[in-house]
Formats: sequence, C-alpha cells, structure tokens
Amino acid sequence: MKKLALLGAAALAALAVPSALQASADTTCYPEWRLDIRDLGCAGKAAISPGNDTRINLLLLLRDRQGIAAKNLTLPKPGWDEAGYGGTFFDWNYLRATFYPRPETSGEASYGGSRCDSVSAAAPAFEAALAANRALGEGERSVLAAARGRLAQTCSSAENLSPWPDAAVTSAAGRNFLGYLKAADAFYGARWDEATPAFAALAGGASDPWVREAASYMVGRSALNAAQDKAFDEWGGFGGPARVDKAAATAARDGLASYLKAWPQGRYADSARGLLRRVLWLEGDLSGLSGEYDRLLAAAPAGEDAAAELIQEIDNKFLMTKDAARASASPMLLATLDLMALRSWEVDPETGETVAAKGTISADELASQQAAFATWPELYAFLQANHAYYAAGDMRSVLRLLPDDARQKRYGPLAFSRQVLRGMALAQLDDPNESGFWRELLGGADPLHQRPLVELALAMSLERDGKLAEVFARESPVGDTNVRSQLLQHSAGPDLLRAEAGNAARPARERDIALFTLLYKQLTRGRYAAFASDMALVARGANADAGLWSFTNQEEIPVGLFRAGRVSDGYPCPALVQTARTLAAKPSDVKARLCLGDFLRLGGFDDFDTLDARPDKRDLGGAANEFPGQPLQRAAIYAAIMDDKAAAPGDRAYALYRAVRCYAPAGNNGCGGEGVEQSVRRGWFQRLKRDYPGSPWARKLSVYW
Repeated sequence: MKKLALLGAAALAALAVPSALQASADTTCYPEWRLDIRDLGCAGKAAISPGNDTRINLLLLLRDRQGIAAKNLTLPKPGWDEAGYGGTFFDWNYLRATFYPRPETSGEASYGGSRCDSVSAAAPAFEAALAANRALGEGERSVLAAARGRLAQTCSSAENLSPWPDAAVTSAAGRNFLGYLKAADAFYGARWDEATPAFAALAGGASDPWVREAASYMVGRSALNAAQDKAFDEWGGFGGPARVDKAAATAARDGLASYLKAWPQGRYADSARGLLRRVLWLEGDLSGLSGEYDRLLAAAPAGEDAAAELIQEIDNKFLMTKDAARASASPMLLATLDLMALRSWEVDPETGETVAAKGTISADELASQQAAFATWPELYAFLQANHAYYAAGDMRSVLRLLPDDARQKRYGPLAFSRQVLRGMALAQLDDPNESGFWRELLGGADPLHQRPLVELALAMSLERDGKLAEVFARESPVGDTNVRSQLLQHSAGPDLLRAEAGNAARPARERDIALFTLLYKQLTRGRYAAFASDMALVARGANADAGLWSFTNQEEIPVGLFRAGRVSDGYPCPALVQTARTLAAKPSDVKARLCLGDFLRLGGFDDFDTLDARPDKRDLGGAANEFPGQPLQRAAIYAAIMDDKAAAPGDRAYALYRAVRCYAPAGNNGCGGEGVEQSVRRGWFQRLKRDYPGSPWARKLSVYW
C-alpha cells in the first residue's frame, strides 16, 4: 500500500505546535461515567459522538469506511492517567496504542520542528549519489563527503566554518555536488534569496540525476521556508496567512508542483505532497486543503498507524480552523466538524431555557449538507439524530432516524454508534424496553471497546430502575470490573457489598473495593457492630500501605488499613475493632469517639471523599444510594466533646487541641463540615490555655491558625 505523505519535522517548522484544545482532553482528570456527554471531557468512547475527541471520531469513521475490525487486539497496559478507563473509555493516545500497538522499546518520533533535523538523515542519500557517479574520482568523493560536514557546522552556528574545497573539486560532476552543498548551506543558514536560485540552477542544469532531482525538490522547500520565515513568533505561534510572504508561497507551490510533475514517484514525492499541503495551510486555502485531506483519507491505510498520523495532522491544520466546515465537502470531515459544532449549549438568562449556543450547527445548516452525504446516507441520518438528541431534545425523531437494529452479530463503528444513540433516546423517554435493548445490543458488540460501553448503559438502566442487584447477579451480563466497581463505591448497600467482598468469581481488586467500601461506610455512618463483625473478612497481611491517593484507579486497595492502620500518636487508643465495639455498645463514648477521629486522621481519610461524594445523577452510581446514613466529620466529634460537661477534662482539652489543629497550617478546615471564623478558633485556643493549662495538649499548642 502506498505510504502516506505526512509532514515531518524536517519538512516544516511548526506542524507539531499543539492547536487541538478543542480536540484533546486534560489527561489528569477522570471520565464521566455516562453516555450522553455533549462537551469534550477527559476521554472518548466507542460510540462516535460530540463529546469525543475529534481525532477519535475521525479515526472511527475512517475505520468504518474501510471495514477495519478490531480483531486480535488487546488493551495496552494503561499509564497512571489511564488506569480508570478500562475498555469503556480512552483518550486519543490510548486508543491509538490499542489499534496500532508498538513494541515497548519503540519511542515516539521526535518533532523538533527544525529544518536542520534533516542534516544527518539526508547524509546516506548524498553519499550513495557520490558512490553512484562514475565521473567522480575517489579523491573528489572523499573531499565532497568531508565537505558535507560544513552543513552541521552551519546548523550549530559554529564561528569558524570549514572552507569550501573549490580547488580540489574540478570535474563537472564534482562541481554539481559542490554546488548542491553550497545551496544546502545557504538553506540551513536561512539565506533563502541565495538558496532558492542556486537550487533552481542545479535543477535545470546539473548532469548528475540525483543532484538534479534533489535540487528540484529543494527549490520548493527553500521557497516554502522563505514564505513562512516571518509568519511564526518566537514561541512557534502562527500569525495567520497575512504574515506569510505570498510571492514566496506561490514560488513554493510552483516549485513543488514542478518537482512532482517531473518525478511523480520520486524519492521526495511523498514529502513534496506534504509540503504542498503546508503551502495550502499557510495561504489559508481551506478548500484546497480539505480536498487534499479528502483524497488522502480515501487512500489512508486505516489498519496502520500512518492513518493516525494523518488524522493528527488534519486535526491540527484543518479541523480547528475557523470556517473549515464551509470549505469542506468531505463526508468524513464534515461529520467530524458537525459533531464538534454540537458540543455546546447555553441557558437563556431571561427564560431559563436551554438554547443552542452561538456556533452550534442549526437544522437548516445540516440540511444544506445533505448532498455531501449522498454516498453515505447512514452517516447523514446519524448526524440528524445527533442534532435531534443534543440540540433539539427530540427523542422521538432520534428513534425515527435510527431504526432498531440491535440484533446483529457484529457492528462497525458507525452502526454501533447509531444503536447507542437510539438506546440513549430510549433512556430519555423512560422506555420500559430500554434494558432489553441494551441486552440485545451486547450480542454483536465488540469485546474490546463496544461491549464495556453497552454494559455501562445496561448497568445505568438497571440502577435507575431500582434493580441494582441484577447487575451483580450470577447470570448478569455486566462483567466489566470498572462498571461494577463504580456501583460498589457509590450505590451498593451493606448486603450487596458484603456479598461481593466474598465473591470468589470476581477479581481480587473488585472484591477489595467492595470490602473497603463496606468497612469505611460502616465506620463513618455509625454501623459499629456490623463493622466489628465484618472485620473478620479482612485477610491477615492485607495491604495497608497503598494509600488513598487515587482510590478509583490504583491497583492496590489498602483494606488492611482497618486492621493494621495507626490508631494513636499520643492520645491512648486501643485497636480499631475494640473502638468499634465500644461505640456499638455506647455510641456517645467520649474516648472511643476521639479514637475514631484519630484513626481517620492518621489513616489519611481527611482528604478522602471518593466514597462520600455523590456522582451526578446522570452518571453511573448517581441514581441510587442503598447505604443508609451520612458520613461522619471529624470536626463534629470535637465540637460535641469540647462542650460536653460530662466528658473528662483531659478529653475536652484534647478535643479543643484537635479542633484548633484542624486548621493547620493554612487556616483551612481539614476535618470536614463547615469551617469557622478565626475568631472562633482563637477562642478555642484561649479556652484550652485558660481552662486546661496543665494539659499536655495545652502545652503542645503554641499557635492557632
């Protein structure tokens, strides 16, 4: 298959400047666990949609057009910022690594963006041409090969450049090569007015075939660099077509076209075509650029990483450009742009109604594009259905545009996306057959990315319907551990958590999440007797060191923290299970409550709200909460005890000490609940010093925050 002509660093100076703020997502955040994500988030999904990265949508459309199936592929090992995605979600890099796996030792190409990147890379071709020219003597070959080293000196801004060996090169062939080196030196030294005519002279008169071809290519390349020389600022920012030297751009276009006419299959043909695209971009010729990208997409090998390289270029140089949709007649490019245009909405400040935001594509605009999709009516109907869903809120039209086809054996990306959107409309209509639809769609969903997404949809449907237990039933088709773990953390009640903690059929991490969630919620919601009883489920030697820094994503879940975690750093406390038993017998026990607070503090739970924060009601885990009670705040323990006259003086002093330290070191409340003014904290401090001067806690505290 013909190799795509992509723009490498040697050919252009600023292709790699990231402009895809609308395309890419922040890799440090977490995906939203739902299907109808309209605006760009952290990650995309297997269903083509407005919320996907534009590169993901375009790649899925390309693979669909070519019938490329995700066969014999496995999910790569996720990075730390991708651990929570599973197969349900993915960012651009993770999807690319899945479709086009590379050996672990294979690094990404380096795009420095300098014309000097080609100095070393082009050396073998020059040396091969010297060896092939029989008119050269061995002496001249050696001299010319050595003379090429001056190019590297020019690129490194060396002060003392090597002199040209004019006297040692006397043959006509040798003069060809030396002339080429001098022209190349002018090119690498940014002396365009010298380089371009020198290359042009060699292209028209050199006897050596390599020199003639290479010089012809370099005429266009040199003129292109002249055209863009003042178009970029010192940070690589493009100033727009107005900053481009139009005469030089025309010369570059003509020079590259001339090279391709003479050498359509030449050794630099791919690069020349890529540079021609750069000329189109520099000139702001969006129509020409769209046509070229449409041609390339038609020939792109969707099963190879070169397709992803092309899509990255398209995203940077076309999709993010104003008026790109008006300039394109390509169904793939138009569809990607239309979906991006559906991303945003706004609330009318007068009526409070949700209305189409400025820039959102209208139904009339979409209708005007129908001819462009004449060869792909399924895609056009899909775009209409997306408009009906996201812009018009007309779910009945979605169902009309996307007939039920949920019983196929296999789905390409577009067919799958159509059915997912139909299922989303059923959910919005509270259709009683929604869960049945998702169960049918599972039969043809690809296991890599499609099935986890359908399992998410089915789990959300069952959760909304109050059938959470069906998700975890033995015969349940929902096997994705990420989906199940979300529900365990946010929706499951004590009985379900206990059952899943002991479910040997599930992965150890999922069982640990269930057990940790059970014990944590029991301990912080006053179910002390149950906590003491269920502590027997914690295996001896269970991990207690993994921390809580990224509970949703981390591989190890520190269930052992409840058995082996610290319980005291000065105030005397027994083992946690004993504290729980005391509280089970007497919930008001002062010492036990203070010890519970110390366990939560020393275990790092002050900054841990993963299991307490409720997801959005539209997200998985946001529709049900079967665990009763509200989470305990340490601040509430201290507030109650410091004013409890029945409490021992030393305990009241400790409560005051801890209440003040809740605000160390920056004056922000780290113990949960509503914060108090500094004047209140000052009162606590003064009270501790005045009423309990002999207390070790009064002696330890010298400031308040």
